[in-house]
This record gives sequence, structure tokens and C-alpha cells, in this order.
Amino acid sequence: MGKIKVALIFILQFKFTSTFDDTSDTVVSLNIEDNVIAGKFLSFSKVNIRLSRQSNIDLSPSRIISSQQHERLVEESRLNQHSYYTLKIHFKRRSTQDYVMTSIPMCLILQAQFQYPINLFVNENGYIVSVNILTNNSQCNLSNITISERQNDFVYKVSLRLHFNELGPQPDIQHFLEKLKREREEKVNTQENDNRPFILKYWKYILPVVVIFVLQSAFTDPGAGGG
Repeated sequence: MGKIKVALIFILQFKFTSTFDDTSDTVVSLNIEDNVIAGKFLSFSKVNIRLSRQSNIDLSPSRIISSQQHERLVEESRLNQHSYYTLKIHFKRRSTQDYVMTSIPMCLILQAQFQYPINLFVNENGYIVSVNILTNNSQCNLSNITISERQNDFVYKVSLRLHFNELGPQPDIQHFLEKLKREREEKVNTQENDNRPFILKYWKYILPVVVIFVLQSAFTDPGAGGG
């Protein structure tokens, strides 16, 4: 009998642990792409993350921007001020697959030397809903990039930060319905207790009609019928 109890406790503990892992610490696979190389979306990092409160991760990008590529990007940004760096993150969680995207001016990434944080926003259901990029510079100024910097190769240094959106306050529907019910009951009771005569109840509606009728009678031409 004692062995059976121990076995049941073990099974319950294992089931509870499995349920907790499936709901609050689910693995999400990320494939991170951008459009730096020839304007095409190419992957530069793949990582599996857990949706836990340990939310800061340093990625290990598999990409180096050569000095020639960097120089080309600088010249393109100077010629086209509307050149944008676009980040695209594919994610897979269980059977769910989707992606999120964000864009900022390419010159800001060049000034940051391809070092920036990625902010991923996760809702209360564990679904990635949006992404953004922050750089130290808010304005483009490519003249600050020196010739020596252009001659260097750049290695991506990207960090990933997860932001969990807590379930916000919900409307008190029950309280609202009870308030409507009380107001309806008060209105009905008021109408039932009102024993005033008809004219006293509705004089506001009758008076305008009487005034209009009197005015029309006063301005009617007495000889109009005879003519």
C-alpha cells in the first residue's frame, strides 16, 4: 500500500512539472533575418529561447560585414535618405509559426556599427506580438563615420530582450450590469408612483403645440376664405 502511495505522488509531481513547463516555460525557436546583404532577407542568427523571466540574451550572429560592404552601405545611405534597415524575426512555438518585423533608417545601424538590442514583446499567452530596435543615435549623421572605421570589418553584436505584457485590468462587467438594472428599476418605480394628471405630466410637450396653433390663428388672413 505504501509503495502505491509513493508511486501516485511521483506521478502527480511529474504531471504537475510537465504542465508547468508546457505553459510557462515553453521553448520558442527564432530565426532572425535582415536586409543588409543586397537588400535581401538573409538569416544571421538562430536561437531557441524559453519564455521565462530571465529575458536578456546575447546572440551569436554568424555574420561579418566586410569593409567593402560597409562602404557600399554608407554610400547608398548618402544617396538615398529613405534607405531602411529591416529586421524580420520568424518564430515557432509548438504548432504556431509566424513572424514580426520592424524598420529603422539604415544610417542609424551604420552609426551603431551593427551593435544594437532587439526588443521582443510577448503577450500573456506566450505569443510574440511585436519587435523594435533601439540605437544610441536618433538622428543620421554619416559624416561622423571616419575613414579608418570604413576600412574595418564589423561583427554583429546583438542582444535580445524579452518583454512580457502582463494581463491588464479587466472591465467589471457584473458591476456595470447591476448598475443598469438599478437605474431601470428606479425609472419604473418613478413612473408607477407618478399620479399627476395627464396635462401636468406632459405639459412640456403640449405647450409648444398650443403656442404654434395660437400663432397660426393670429396671423391667418380673415379674408382669405372669401377671396
